[in-house]
Amino acid sequence: MFELKVFLKTFTALFVIVDPVGGIPLFLSLTEGYTEKERRLTAFKASLAAFLVLAAFIFLGEKILSFFQISLGSFRVAGGALLFLIALEMLQAKPRSTKSTPPEEAESRQREDISLVPLAVPILAGPGAITTVIVLAGGEDLSMKFTVLGACALTFLATFLLFSQAARLARFLGRTGANLLVRLMGLLLAVIAVEYMVEGLKEVFPALRGP
Repeated sequence: MFELKVFLKTFTALFVIVDPVGGIPLFLSLTEGYTEKERRLTAFKASLAAFLVLAAFIFLGEKILSFFQISLGSFRVAGGALLFLIALEMLQAKPRSTKSTPPEEAESRQREDISLVPLAVPILAGPGAITTVIVLAGGEDLSMKFTVLGACALTFLATFLLFSQAARLARFLGRTGANLLVRLMGLLLAVIAVEYMVEGLKEVFPALRGP
């Protein structure tokens, strides 16, 4: 059954982790010399590819964990820790080391199409986003999986719209404005990460749930 509160919470978590606002400067750098039409096409292809990657993990993530005999509780703890590290980088407005490296970004500029690599993966659908959808969609509840899928669709629609207007937004926000938004989202992500870890610890150590 669809629950708006759960959908909004899921969308917020995904949007913060994908962080299209913080990705605008990198998107502009990778698409330097592109026309506005080429940038919009690149933004569309990257957003669609990232959505498809996360959609696959929504429905197959639990099977992957089962294959490696990893409990969802353990994955929540590890995933929360990863997201917390990402949050710390965002709070300092640093480029994320968990997404792509400078050599990878430099190499990508020489390719004809950068929409799949590195834009879709790992910049948009990176380890943090993949971890989040597996954690949120874990279990047998099919309605929750479709809720997460809908939140993914909205996240990447917003990403496409933001990247399509990247040049205008960069001029409007400036470096200071963009850094401020990234720091605010980093604070929110830190809280979400701690919640993941707490829930995971309760699953790993049932005694923590209390009476």
